[in-house]
Amino acid sequence: MSVTHWVKMLPSARGTELESAKFYHRGNTGLQFPLRRPRRWRMSAELRSREKIPVILNPSARSARAGDRVQSIRALSPRVEIHATTGPGDAKKFARELALAGAPVVVAVGGDGTVNEVLNGIAQAGPQTGTALGILPAGTMNVFANDLGLPASRPDECWNLIETGRTRSIDLWLANDEYFAQLAGAGMDASVIAETTWARKKQFGPMSYVMSMLQVLRRGSPVLKVIAPGREPIEGKVLLVGNGVHYGGPFRLFPQASFTDGLLDVIVMKSHSLLNIARLSMFAATGKYSPKHREITYFQTHELDITCDESVPVQVDGELCGTTPVKFRQAPFPLKVVA
Repeated sequence: MSVTHWVKMLPSARGTELESAKFYHRGNTGLQFPLRRPRRWRMSAELRSREKIPVILNPSARSARAGDRVQSIRALSPRVEIHATTGPGDAKKFARELALAGAPVVVAVGGDGTVNEVLNGIAQAGPQTGTALGILPAGTMNVFANDLGLPASRPDECWNLIETGRTRSIDLWLANDEYFAQLAGAGMDASVIAETTWARKKQFGPMSYVMSMLQVLRRGSPVLKVIAPGREPIEGKVLLVGNGVHYGGPFRLFPQASFTDGLLDVIVMKSHSLLNIARLSMFAATGKYSPKHREITYFQTHELDITCDESVPVQVDGELCGTTPVKFRQAPFPLKVVA
């Protein structure tokens, strides 16, 4: 169903402040006009419980199970209103239009990439809409949903949260002009994402990223220059940035991260050797980084600039979003999420 059709299905003014406003007749035309301009009307609890909830998803989703997924989502509630995408950018466009039309919540169905596209649409509509992001996890990786504490394997429980309307506000970040909420990176990790084809993900699942990483390790990567306020510039071949604790699934790479502290957690690795990757895994397992370690640096900052002599890919929330140079900074408003 189109966004325009969704707007037309918004509840009428019955039971709202608009209905209770005083009216006067104009002449003998039979028309009525409000005596005063009513304040922004409030929907009654009964009407709100019947309001349709827009759900954005890709019905093809490059998966043989996608058709079953659509039916299972429709079965969650009669309030489900499917907005099916047909190509790249549709999810962002739909989310922006729905937010501007006054949707209290817009739900993204998919993994971190789909969620990122929807949150970009909501953010582009502006904070004045008050629209919240809802999530029904259905991707290879659901890092953001897991970090929010959503029951990723229980879509019915996720939907119940959406219907209750319980929201929280979290820090929202920008990589140049792209919004993100969970993680970002430049250099090796973005190159791994570029190498990981859908066919490989479909066949091997999360292990597909490990396979791509081994390919990138064999090729090597250029050196990045990392600049943060109050710190000496750092050089490295791997840059990882976290707003949440987790990276790439179960890995707690950013143990000090918080969605509400106004800081990004940053990891810089001087080289992407297998030894350094093993060290990083050990640090993630223990939740402690050595401040004296010369190969791996962990710090927090409210702003970050990345440059490189070569064009290096950049990713946000697991999706490629351009190349260096890139500036990471906090958005001027938070993101409302259902969690």
